[in-house]
Amino acid sequence: MTEIWRVARAGNAARLAPECERAAWDGLLLGDSQNRFPEVWIELAVASSVTSRLKIGTGVTNPVTRDAAVTAAAAATLQRASCGRAVLGIGRGDSSLASIGRGTASIGDFELY
Repeated sequence: MTEIWRVARAGNAARLAPECERAAWDGLLLGDSQNRFPEVWIELAVASSVTSRLKIGTGVTNPVTRDAAVTAAAAATLQRASCGRAVLGIGRGDSSLASIGRGTASIGDFELY
């Protein structure tokens, strides 16, 4: 089954999420790039509160600036608040880390995370 998702910057979830749902997108992923975009978990909570069907998630978070335990708790909270519509995307952190002068997670650290 093919799904169609929209990827966007965090910052306008209250407007964008309902538009995506009305347009019959399957999901919305918001970028998690600290110091460049607003806080992704708050934006996703807003997206959850203004939609009922749209899947929502990080596109993507990273293991360098996001502690695993905190990320797990945030994702689990979003999963509950959204009635099972949350998706957790994790990457090595290219854009968020470059903007603060740090390198991406090693493959080993990424795998461990």
